[in-house]
Amino acid sequence: MNLRNICCFFIVALFFYACYDDKGNYEYRDINEITVEGIDASYARDVDDSLRIYPVLKGTMYDDTSRFTYRWEVAGRTLTETYNLEIQIDMVPGERSCRFVVKDKETEVEKYHRFSLNVSSSTAGDLIMVLSKYQGRAELSYLRLDKPSNWAINYYQDRYDELLGVEPKQLRIVYSEANRCQPFVNSYGRVMVLADNRVSLLDKSSLMLDTINPYLTGEAYTGLASYPPPDIEGYESQYLMEEGISIWRSNPYGSYFQLSTHFAEISGGTLYTAYSLAPSIWTPGYTYKSKSPHKGSLSAFGFWDAMDPTGDTPTMVNMGYDCGDIILFDKTYGRFVYGSAYGGVKEIKKADFKYFEGYNLLWGSATNMADDGCVAVLNNGDNCRLVLFKSGYEEENAKTATKKWVADIAAGDVIKSTTKFYCMKYTNYMFFVTDGNLYLYNLLDIQSGMAPNSRNLVAKLTDMGYDGDAVITDICVSRTEKTLLLGVSRYGNDMEASGEEAKGDLLYFDLNSSTLSVQYNEEKSYKGIAGIPVDVEIKYQTHWRDGMFKGELKDNI
Repeated sequence: MNLRNICCFFIVALFFYACYDDKGNYEYRDINEITVEGIDASYARDVDDSLRIYPVLKGTMYDDTSRFTYRWEVAGRTLTETYNLEIQIDMVPGERSCRFVVKDKETEVEKYHRFSLNVSSSTAGDLIMVLSKYQGRAELSYLRLDKPSNWAINYYQDRYDELLGVEPKQLRIVYSEANRCQPFVNSYGRVMVLADNRVSLLDKSSLMLDTINPYLTGEAYTGLASYPPPDIEGYESQYLMEEGISIWRSNPYGSYFQLSTHFAEISGGTLYTAYSLAPSIWTPGYTYKSKSPHKGSLSAFGFWDAMDPTGDTPTMVNMGYDCGDIILFDKTYGRFVYGSAYGGVKEIKKADFKYFEGYNLLWGSATNMADDGCVAVLNNGDNCRLVLFKSGYEEENAKTATKKWVADIAAGDVIKSTTKFYCMKYTNYMFFVTDGNLYLYNLLDIQSGMAPNSRNLVAKLTDMGYDGDAVITDICVSRTEKTLLLGVSRYGNDMEASGEEAKGDLLYFDLNSSTLSVQYNEEKSYKGIAGIPVDVEIKYQTHWRDGMFKGELKDNI
């Protein structure tokens, strides 16, 4: 026997000895096999809906819930470590893989139960939206109007990991839907947020920042201009006008598309416009840097001077308004000027209109008065004036259209530079809010020389349980003029809205547009839904001029 065979013999002998010596003294332990019931294979929820899952554990040996730890995961991220899942869906739309993880505290054996969650947009409908200042930044809050819902409060930065800006100024809804009109609109329309002199472009259905055109730039207004190179140096957003929708038409399939829409912006003291945004077969037109004919700087405010509803016919149903001209103010020289929805700014001759040197245009609106009658509020600090004017023809040339001064008066001490306004569509009245008070004023009193005062007081916060530090920061009225909303701040002197607690409120009033009476509706009002409200808007998903279609109410606020 050679050495190799001897080695093999000893190895085999040792193996059999080891097997024989094994006394079979292993300690076997039964494993508690866990099954999980009560969890569906998939869930579908809208953003900001609630998701509640109450699992049922069953074990082959024990199922005492205190003997386990729990973890709910979504796309690999731990949501909570509780037995039951009760959350609000604060996620962007999309489908996600999820799992419920149960761990035995004694054996440390884990059981995984997988399911899916499909999150859809909850914002493709009517909302109340609030742009506010919260913890030193611009923030958004909203409430769904199509079903009982909770507010999404100061959600934007946490949800999208994006900063809208530091100094919020304006919230605008653009209803036009056309793929050719980027970046002003897309196939679903726009929500525009003005903060830090920059406009963020959000999809109107998802409220997500546009991935292709996240911000409005001066280049958007240059259209097809190529030579000479467009001069848009110094572009920065100062004020966004309301979108003007003049014609909407019903097609045989019952949906709607707009034939004539206009968008205007004040930037760098000049006027920028985009017009004829839809339908898609039409080529949009743009103008940029239209200057005052007096070469001064335009105030950061402008408004359409007409509010005449276009008619209702079988093919053109409940359309928009005849937008008229854009009223502007050259603050350098204290002179009103006016522009066209198609661009360009015209002079108003001195013989037809007064000068207001040292003033700025604070606010203005078309009214129910004849001849495109308008009201404007000028201010020099808290020194304000109310101005009435209308469309007419020049004294020097009766064939040349212009704007004609009617009357102006000092606005009294209840209108300040912080005052916010709303002009009724079918009566000669306007609501306005100053400090903690709501007022109603007859515009015809301007011609009578009667400035607004305490007799015009309609409601005050102190009668609704607020202390003297609370102020009304914005006013919004629904398109049916049946609802009036007020944004209220309880932050006092804290202008940065510091701290975790949201102290911005939304007060709801029932409004009778015929009698002009308002009734506080405490049940529909909300507290702690925003930071300091800067702009309160009702975002309708579809444009209906007055919230009615063939006698059917389309306004669910």
